[in-house]
Amino acid sequence: MGLLITVAIAFVLKDAAREVLRRLMDAVDPAVVDRAEAALRAVRGVEDVAELRTRWIGHRLRAEATVVLDGSLTLRAAHHIAVEAEHALLHAVPRLTAALIHADPARTGAEDPHAALAHHRP
Repeated sequence: MGLLITVAIAFVLKDAAREVLRRLMDAVDPAVVDRAEAALRAVRGVEDVAELRTRWIGHRLRAEATVVLDGSLTLRAAHHIAVEAEHALLHAVPRLTAALIHADPARTGAEDPHAALAHHRP
């Protein structure tokens, strides 16, 4: 009986240790990331999701996303869409406490909205 209890404890400990290690490495379940991306894409005005990062901070999640918007929008309209995107994420992702949304204008031709930063990229 003692051996059976020891085996049960070992299985529980193995799963708990794996989850702790994943969180230490900032791993987030891919299904959660997919849910977050779908929530962002569903926001009216979001043309694309260029980048999405989620990470654990303690027992809470935090997200950073870059969404592509129509480049002709006013600053106020683009900000409204970014706030709506953050709101959608907070509802779609359990344990998400905050999200930082960066709005990029949709590219027109070869124009790169981040060209001034190119020399900082590897």
